[in-house]
Amino acid sequence: MKFNLSIPYVALTAFVTSFSPSSAIAQSCDFSLGTDTAACFGESVTLYGPPDALSIVWQNGLTSLSIQADTAGTYWCSGIFPEIGANLVQNGNFSQGDVGFTTDFIPGTGGGFGLLSAEGTYAVTPDASSAHTAFYACGDHTGGGQMLVVNGSPDPDANIWSQTIAVVPNTNYAFSAWLASATPYFPAEMDFLVNGVSLGTPLLASANTCEWDQFYAVWNSGSSTAATISIINQQLASTGNDFALDDISFSTMCGFTDSINVTMLPPAPVIDLGPDAAICPGTSVALTPQFVPANWPYTSLTYTWNTGAHTPSVNAFQPGMYTVTVEGPCVAATASVTFIEDTCATLLRMPNVFSPNGDGVNDGFGPILTGDPVDFSMLIHNRWGQLVYSTTYAKSRWDGRVEGGLVPAGTYFWVVQYGSRMDDGSIVRDTKTGAVTLMGNP
Repeated sequence: MKFNLSIPYVALTAFVTSFSPSSAIAQSCDFSLGTDTAACFGESVTLYGPPDALSIVWQNGLTSLSIQADTAGTYWCSGIFPEIGANLVQNGNFSQGDVGFTTDFIPGTGGGFGLLSAEGTYAVTPDASSAHTAFYACGDHTGGGQMLVVNGSPDPDANIWSQTIAVVPNTNYAFSAWLASATPYFPAEMDFLVNGVSLGTPLLASANTCEWDQFYAVWNSGSSTAATISIINQQLASTGNDFALDDISFSTMCGFTDSINVTMLPPAPVIDLGPDAAICPGTSVALTPQFVPANWPYTSLTYTWNTGAHTPSVNAFQPGMYTVTVEGPCVAATASVTFIEDTCATLLRMPNVFSPNGDGVNDGFGPILTGDPVDFSMLIHNRWGQLVYSTTYAKSRWDGRVEGGLVPAGTYFWVVQYGSRMDDGSIVRDTKTGAVTLMGNP
């Protein structure tokens, strides 16, 4: 879920974010917290806000880059960004050279160490080492462009870079600039001001040469219609104190909010393959793990059987132990079942009398079995040879009716055909015939 925000009035003159944005380049306000997700029982998921935002606020008021979602619900995050293409600074990346800004420093005029041999001088160049033989070969912040390279001055409050920009009253503006050391000695300490008021704690350049650090702040114009931006170095050492500035921006801001639904899963299920059992030679038993409880919501699971199979179900063809491990989001369960060998031979006998009178005793006629027959069939005829009942299901019973009506009491003749499975898995077929007396019907 995504929607734009209007940028509220910020009463503070300026503030710096509590985390370091990874890029100075303004981005689209559109960001995503990701697709709806779920957390395992008793655990949480980490939700990340936009790393390039100037400020972040979550639905619970936290302003950190990430939060832990440990209860089910909808989580939302709002971010504020500099608008793309809204940089009001003229020539902030110095691509146009030495134009668009004022300074108390002077352009380098040369000397024994190169163009910036004298303190308090500057040059616009793509390579810091080209301006001074002791400077490191630093390139500009984004690569392939130009930057402002400075041999620092011991003069206090010397304005390195300044520009005045027209602004709209009561509007938030994002300020950004990048700073790097050209030499490792006495790194610059840069203060950034708007209309003479510092935007926050000065930025101390890294002692690691050519390592770009960013200053970010938000300034509210209040009643002002103009913003004079000034960059002043608080480092007054006459040795070292050599640095580069690049990608200075001052832009209006936009806001955006995205939300994500987090589901908390129930406790992880166990799996069951059923009770141990016997298996007949030449037969198979289908094995499918059953979840307990059965309503587990995830289906993206992997199955690993000790047979080497990776399918949700397998067929057991011989005695032994069968084990499966089921793994997936929030699931890691194992189950086993053991089959012993059974001859599965079929013993069949047929009763000779039944009484379908509804008393619950001997009401149906059919075979009495030990073991399951193969290819079973039973036909029953009356004394005139007419078929009164037939079935291929060994457990079905004739209830003394034909097409819903009771047949007369008397003698009826049956034929049963079936196969019996031997110990070696082969099937021996048999045919039995006989008569049964139906008692109790009219």
